[in-house]
Amino acid sequence: MVWDAHGAGDVRDVREVPQADARTPLTAEEELRSRSVFATEIGAQLARQGWAVFPAHTPEERIRLFAVARIIEQRLGHRVEAVPEDICSMRFTVVGAAHEAGPAAGASGRLSD
Repeated sequence: MVWDAHGAGDVRDVREVPQADARTPLTAEEELRSRSVFATEIGAQLARQGWAVFPAHTPEERIRLFAVARIIEQRLGHRVEAVPEDICSMRFTVVGAAHEAGPAAGASGRLSD
């Protein structure tokens, strides 16, 4: 919260200044929808190649993506590992499936059942 005092320090002249870059928290419904969309996008990439990288610039985004990994696990029936790849992205990997070795293995793009 930023405060801007106008006048000669008179308390009654203090007002809150809105910040343009302040984040607005998502509603519960918006959070569920965003997790579902992320799970669909990341899950599709995991199904194609067994791994995916997705941006995560804040701690809140990383927490959200850990929850997304659990959603994808339920959909795929395989364990999905989500780990920070660098300071601004998370790497998702299907564990215990044909793609476990990663992109260098020349995987077929399909998950084993």
